[in-house]
This record gives sequence, C-alpha cells and structure tokens, in this order.
Amino acid sequence: MEETASSGSTDVKCDVCIGLKRKAEQACLECVSSYCEIHLDLHNTLHVGKRHRLVEANETLREKICPHHEKLQEVYCRTDQQCICHLCITDNHRGHDVIALEKEVIDKQLKLGELQRQTTDTIQAMEKDVQELRQAVEVFRTSVQEALKKSEGSFTGLIQSMKDNRRKVTELIQGQTDAAERQAEEFAETLQQEINKLKDIDDKLKYLELLSHSNNDVRFLENTMQMPSLNAYKKCFILLEHPYCSFDRATEAVAELITKLNIISKWSLLTISGRVKTTGIVTSPPPQTRQDFLQYATKLTFNTNTAHTSLRLSDEDRKVTASHLNKDYPEHTERFDCRAQILCNEALKGSPHYWEVEFGGGGGWVCIAVSYKGICRKGKRGPLFGRNSYSWGLRSYGSTSEFWHNNKMIDCKSQSWYSRIGVYLHHNAGILAFYSVSDNMGLIYKTQTMFSEPVYPGFGMSGKGCYLRLCDQVKS
Repeated sequence: MEETASSGSTDVKCDVCIGLKRKAEQACLECVSSYCEIHLDLHNTLHVGKRHRLVEANETLREKICPHHEKLQEVYCRTDQQCICHLCITDNHRGHDVIALEKEVIDKQLKLGELQRQTTDTIQAMEKDVQELRQAVEVFRTSVQEALKKSEGSFTGLIQSMKDNRRKVTELIQGQTDAAERQAEEFAETLQQEINKLKDIDDKLKYLELLSHSNNDVRFLENTMQMPSLNAYKKCFILLEHPYCSFDRATEAVAELITKLNIISKWSLLTISGRVKTTGIVTSPPPQTRQDFLQYATKLTFNTNTAHTSLRLSDEDRKVTASHLNKDYPEHTERFDCRAQILCNEALKGSPHYWEVEFGGGGGWVCIAVSYKGICRKGKRGPLFGRNSYSWGLRSYGSTSEFWHNNKMIDCKSQSWYSRIGVYLHHNAGILAFYSVSDNMGLIYKTQTMFSEPVYPGFGMSGKGCYLRLCDQVKS
C-alpha cells in the first residue's frame, strides 16, 4: 500500500512516514512537521481540541522556523533587520524595535513598489538621455563632415586665389619687363641715330681741320661757310637708382605679403585651434555647492589705470566706492572717463574660474560683468557694461537683477535679497553664471555664449556711497 502511495520527487514528504514516504498534504505550524493524509488524521486525534495551525505543505516551511527555538518566525526585528519568533523577543532581541511580520512585509512591499517605479522612471530617463546623446553624436558627425567640406572648399579657394595672384604677379613682372626693355631700346635707338649723325659731323670737322693746315686758306674758308652747328646735349632719360635690381621692391612686396599671410595664418590657426578644442558633444555640469565652486577660485586685482575718477579704491585696492568727489587720477589711455566703471588686471580664458564680490551702500545699482579688452572707454560713446556686444553684465538693484548683453536686457525675476554674488566662468564652454552665495548656491542667471578672446572681470556702479569688494575665497 505504501509503495503505490509514495510521493513524487517535487512533492513535500511526510515527516512521520518510515521507509518510503508519502506525499504530505498539510503541515502543522506548532509541531513544525508535514503530514500525509494518514498521519494527519493521527495528528488531529492526538491534539484534538488544541489550536494547532495547519497550512498547505510546502518546501519553504523549514525556512520559516526559528533555528534557536524551533518556532515559527512571525516577528521582524527592525533593529537587527531579521525575522525572529516570539521567544526571540525576550531572549536576544529584548528592547529592540519589532513588528509583526505581515506588517513589515506590507511596508517593504510598498517601498519595493516605490523603488520599482523610481527604477523604471530612472531607466526611462537614462534611455532618453542615451537616445539624445546618440542623436547628438549623429548631428555632431554631420556637422564635422560639413565643417571638413567647407574647410576644404575654403582652403581650395584660397590656394586657387594664391595661384591666381602668383600668375598675375608673374604677368605683371613680365609685362613690365617687356615695356621697360622696349622703352630702353627706343631711347638707345634714338641715341644711336644721334650718334651716327654726330659721327658724320665729326668726319666733316676732321676734314676741315686738315684743310686748315694745307696752306690753302681760300679753300678752307670756303668750306667753313658750311660748318655744322651743334646743340648742347641734353640726356633724354634717367636711369633708376638700381638699374640692375629693378624688381627688388616688387620682390620685397611679395615677401611682405607672404610674411603677413603667414602671420595671419598662424594667428588664425590659433583661433581655429581654440574653437575646435572647445567644440564637443557634452560637458560637465556646473558645480552645485559652494565648496565645489571654490575649487575654481581665482584671485582678482583691480586695474587702477582703468578706474573712473568718481571711484575710490581702499582696503589695499580690494574695495571700490562711488564718491561725489572726483579723484585726481593721472591721464591714461585705459581709463573710463565717462562711465563709473573699472576692470581687473586678469585676462581669463580656458578652464573654469570663480570669484565672489560683496556690494552694498547707497541707493543705486552695481554691475558685475566680464568684458573684452577692446571695449570703448572714452566719451559718451563708451558704453555701460552689457550695452554692447563686447561685454556681459548682471545689474543688481538689491532685490532685483537684470542681465545685459548687446544692449538687450533680460529680467532675472529674482525677488530675494542678496549682497554677495559668485561668478562662474567656463571660457572654453562659453558658460557665464551668477549665483547668490550660500551653501547650495542660488542661481540668479546663466548664459551660454561663445567667447572669441579672453575676458576681463569688470564692475560698474551708480549712487554715491555704493561700494563693491573683491572677496577672498579659500579653497577647501
């Protein structure tokens, strides 16, 4: 009978059967045993009236049993993050944070669901970014081919232009050579004709000289009646200073052209190289915390030769203040003579730079800017920072700010009060950003542009008593 009722290889076996075990039908959580139909009846008979919990027999029952007390693990210890039985609570987990296993399962299921949603959202966001990157690479490759094609076309055109110029110069030299030689030959031929005439006259004069010594005065005098007359010789041409180096100046002009072209080519190549190096597909995002920004801290110094006469420097030239009395600064070509502005000495380019400025006092505005060196500084034509294409400036009125470039204003829509601004410049990437300084750095305005040359930090202000101080940043 037992032989025919044996369980299959995947069935839970009865813990009581001896020899060939039958398939277990149910398991007792109190006895921690699985029973076949026959032994289950015996179990129920022996424990009649007792509350033994029976469940469907499965292979995971042993995993639910406490290895220390042989009791069902129905409690979860959050302190030790493990499943325990009720006896464990008063044993090794006294005073710990414990909760019913079912509640912990529900809580973990909720967290698992949230984590799964976050994972799904993250995967979708990352897949979108990957797609954008690949699209950007394709666009980049297309632009590379277009750039190479245009570059090749430009250089081919330049080479052809140089060949045309070489041919024209050759034709000019050859044409001028032929014309000069013809002119010289014409002068030479004219002179030769005059020489031949003079030689005929000279022969006649020699004949007369012979008659004068022949003792035949009558014949001599008769012949002198036809004596030729001579005009004073006037040179009909002027030889140039260097008749045998006539094209030295032309050769020098060609050499000067080549030299200038080489210089322009080298400088242009540097510009091209700089722009090529700043061309890319992706770049690292700006720092987030002030400590991150401080790794790019750059020490600035005011260029006193640029300061408007209404600006007073103090604190070892680290502070500038707008005054109602003009200071007697010496005349200088770099000085702003109409706008209350000043530049720094440092030319910034390449990798990131960061600096901070503190401002206050008075009732006017301050402008924190960067500018090319060639900005106009004289007369009313000298613009305020941001009012031309050579400068970028953030004008702050205390609680409000405006960003200016190329005489166009963008309202920064910031209503918070700040008196210390951090400036982040990534010249190669064309990033200029202004932040209200705090631990987490509040972005005021960020612009993306392309700088064609180094920029100089600059500052402007209005309102008597307004001041601005260059802050010392300490790298951590």
